[in-house]
Amino acid sequence: MDKYLLNENGTIQMALDKLSNNFSLGLVVVNSQNTLLGSLTDGDIRRALSSSKSLETKASEVMFKSPKTANQNTTELELQDMTKGRKIKLIPIVENGTVVDVFTVDPDEMKDIPVVLMAGGLGSRLGDLTKDVPKPMLEVGGKPVLERIMENFTRVGFKKFYISVNFKAEVIEDHFKDGSKFNCDITYLKEDKKLGTAGSLGLLPKGLTGPMIVTNGDLLTQVDYRCLVGFHNDQNSKITMCTRKFDIQVPYGVINLAAGKITSMEEKPVHSFNVNAGVYVVDAELTHKITKDEYLDMPTFIENEMSSIDVHSFPMIEKWIDIGKVSDLEFARKLYGESND
Repeated sequence: MDKYLLNENGTIQMALDKLSNNFSLGLVVVNSQNTLLGSLTDGDIRRALSSSKSLETKASEVMFKSPKTANQNTTELELQDMTKGRKIKLIPIVENGTVVDVFTVDPDEMKDIPVVLMAGGLGSRLGDLTKDVPKPMLEVGGKPVLERIMENFTRVGFKKFYISVNFKAEVIEDHFKDGSKFNCDITYLKEDKKLGTAGSLGLLPKGLTGPMIVTNGDLLTQVDYRCLVGFHNDQNSKITMCTRKFDIQVPYGVINLAAGKITSMEEKPVHSFNVNAGVYVVDAELTHKITKDEYLDMPTFIENEMSSIDVHSFPMIEKWIDIGKVSDLEFARKLYGESND
């Protein structure tokens, strides 16, 4: 039970650490006497971070204060009925206000949710390193980047992969084949020409429904993709984009003017922006709008849809490396080499 409990003084960072060890089902917030105070999910945390809360914010400030509960006389069948068809994944068992147990459901099944990996790029900014090898097949810590990405998916239950290929496609296909060696099923989306990060979605088979994850094939991150899908579903979103905070510091003192007069001065201010992290959840029905064999980038695709649907942001705070330059690759190799992961 303890792995589902978080003390009221625990921070959002502490909550995330606990969530990573309990299949992202959620947490029950209690005081030192185990009195029930509220519940907390990964989605609650991401929404709080989107509202400018920090990792050091107390989790009790962003928890849900009226969670559904049960008592010790509630049967397991009744508990299952309380969760069936709902977003509730755990129910505190409470007696006289004290949490005495926690009922949990099995983690969401991810095996039928498609994952589209974009691996058709040239990687020209990496020079001779990608002369004979596509960028996603460059090794980091003894494994191709693409294999490390797939491992992060398969270890949490994803089994169904589509890989878009173009440049040196045979290198990728020869390594992964049908995916059985990697405990998954792989279908290749073969681009006869560059189609962009969204254009290749036009090659997907018709009839796909529900959410799918789309990610660049050169991104390494430790995000729990189950949380991403859960957030997407909780928001009733059609498209969810992973975003990251990106800070830029002005190297000089900034002078603010009004009508030629100095109104204030800021010494080397830092400006923060939300940037596209290159990972998305897209409802498959939307991909049916993409014309086959036409170039389309994901940002353009999303902008085209924003007038008719809501697009949500999933704040990604986990480690994230976009291997676009030689320095990025060297950093990734150092990181994975030191961790022996």
